[in-house]
Amino acid sequence: MSNHYLRRIYLRLAGAVTLVVMVALLANAYLSHRTFERALAPQLGSKMASVGGSISALVLKAVENGVPFSELYGVNERFQEVKSEMPEVAYLALTDTHGTILHQSTTAPEGAAAHFALPTTLKLLEGNAGTSSVQRVGKLFMVSVSVASAERKLGLLHMGVDLRFVDDMVLDMLLDVLVVLVVALFFTLELMHFIAGAKLDASLRDLGETFERGSTGNFVIPVRLGVDQAFGGLLKVLDGVLARLNDAYEALAHELERSRHVPTHERHPGMRLAHRGATELAARFQFGRASKAELRDVSELAKVRAPLFVFILAEELTRSFLPGYVNDLLVPVPGVSSQILIGLPIALFMLIVAIAQPFLGVHCERVGHRRTMLAGAAIAATGFLASAMAHTVLDLLIWRSLCAVGYAMVFVAAQSYVLDHAPRQQRAKSFALFVGAIMAATVCGPSIGGILADNVGVRPTLVIAALLAAVSILVIRQLPDNRARQADELPARVPTWREFGALVFNRRFMTVTGLAAMPAKMLLTGICFYLLPLHLVASGSTQSMAGRLLMIYAVVMVVLGPLMASLAVSRERMHWLVGGGLVVSGLGGAAVLAGGGIGWILLAVLLIGLGQSMSISAQSALVAEHCTEEIARLGDGVVYGVYRLLERIGNALGPVVAAALVMRFNYEIGFVAIGTVAIVAGLAFLAATRQPPASALAPA
Repeated sequence: MSNHYLRRIYLRLAGAVTLVVMVALLANAYLSHRTFERALAPQLGSKMASVGGSISALVLKAVENGVPFSELYGVNERFQEVKSEMPEVAYLALTDTHGTILHQSTTAPEGAAAHFALPTTLKLLEGNAGTSSVQRVGKLFMVSVSVASAERKLGLLHMGVDLRFVDDMVLDMLLDVLVVLVVALFFTLELMHFIAGAKLDASLRDLGETFERGSTGNFVIPVRLGVDQAFGGLLKVLDGVLARLNDAYEALAHELERSRHVPTHERHPGMRLAHRGATELAARFQFGRASKAELRDVSELAKVRAPLFVFILAEELTRSFLPGYVNDLLVPVPGVSSQILIGLPIALFMLIVAIAQPFLGVHCERVGHRRTMLAGAAIAATGFLASAMAHTVLDLLIWRSLCAVGYAMVFVAAQSYVLDHAPRQQRAKSFALFVGAIMAATVCGPSIGGILADNVGVRPTLVIAALLAAVSILVIRQLPDNRARQADELPARVPTWREFGALVFNRRFMTVTGLAAMPAKMLLTGICFYLLPLHLVASGSTQSMAGRLLMIYAVVMVVLGPLMASLAVSRERMHWLVGGGLVVSGLGGAAVLAGGGIGWILLAVLLIGLGQSMSISAQSALVAEHCTEEIARLGDGVVYGVYRLLERIGNALGPVVAAALVMRFNYEIGFVAIGTVAIVAGLAFLAATRQPPASALAPA
């Protein structure tokens, strides 16, 4: 029985629980959709009745002044004003007490005249003034309102609402329900991991390793740090068997050693054979007790996921509405365009994170993971709360800078925590836990943030982000203190200017960084974090839609990221994945050439998600592949530190470049231009890393 077999059992159990949750959420989505449809008619009738009440009051006032109801003037002009104020209203009409049309905004739609004369419609005149009803007539929802006073009943006002408007409202509600469904699913998975997943996974790992060691003849008694494991009873029984086996071996070894001191003539004849058998036994099997020297409690590793998820979620809430919020706070700044000002908070955030990370790594090593994460979460919570009370872009820049410092502190400390608690042979797998928490928050944050911003407002949503950052502090407090650093581990340090310059002017290093990492990050922040939200709001869409599209990008990354990472098994494949990913991402930006509607923006997001998932996992690996000499000379901390710094600078450049393009041209050109840069960078990367054919390498 292997560790992989036991892990498959765990994954099946988690899949079964997830399936039950998905079925429940889908049922909830269906019932919510039905509820929306039933509740929409009364809400629509109430809204139209308020509009119809003002028209009815004007009609009654004119009739009271002696103007005959059938000879009213200015009615069509008033109808046109209503249609311009409310584009969803496609048709208006006034009818008398018999249902005869006296005034109408345009030709009556099919079935309207018959509907007006129906007894059920005319029955509205028997009710109180302003009584209304909603009925579907052809392609319209017809809202009928009585035009009457206590003394006289004149007729009915009919307002036809385009069915497409109602369908769009229902679709919008359904999309929100689906977003909540996806978010609830990810929350459930994170909650499962937090409550039971880490302990169960650690227990299964211990159980599987025990079976694997036994099958290979390793009977060493392991030292277990977890005392409340899921299979604690079974593990205790197995450890008891190992203990008895080791006691028997020690007794045998002691007896054989004692026999050596017995005079030769008194020794048993079979003792020589016993010594030979004991030697073969010691060569074939291992006995004893494991040392605690290199033992790391891998269950401690999973404890960082929950606080990291909650904290990153707070920042991700702002992705869909931050550019629009900055636009609302704009004040004229001499010499600086509004587009640049809108992009400044995003660019400044990314730049601070980039510059601060090397220094914060040293600070984290000195004061510890938990203290660094606590301080970072507190600083970010203060920044979110102050951002909710910002009055201009200038003070928002200060508060977003606080958020950036807090984000960098938590990110660096969490990354260092993973490195310290992960066994060296499992570091790549352990970083999947770290990245998984970030991607789960990226799925949940923008969509929920957009819904909250549209329904409760941007400022209350920023307060909610501050509360989430504060809640993460409570979870961070449960993290253990720093472990003792191993003797062979090098301390973190900031790269020197000389080392930085040596890498910047290194062709192999800059091939990966300058042609791959920086263009990929510039495209991500420039298009997804800047252009997409602003373009959607400018074209009449909502911040909720921006959040949904960003959620789709994150879902594509979560689904395809591991698959693409599994394909990066050779240097040549990594080259194709990175270069091809840049080209695919660039095609996403260029897709807007075909149109700026939601469908084309969705296609752009899907292509960007596909391209980023292809390239992101292979980029870091290629640094080690291309820069083995530099890593041997400077250390992987310095090389990867400069790599991450330049990558983050690419993040900061994205909004600035996008803003400059919008200022000079428009949103569509911004999409296409940044996409074209990514395509050119991808092709240049493939050309720079192309291996010469074998015949060219052969000696002449």
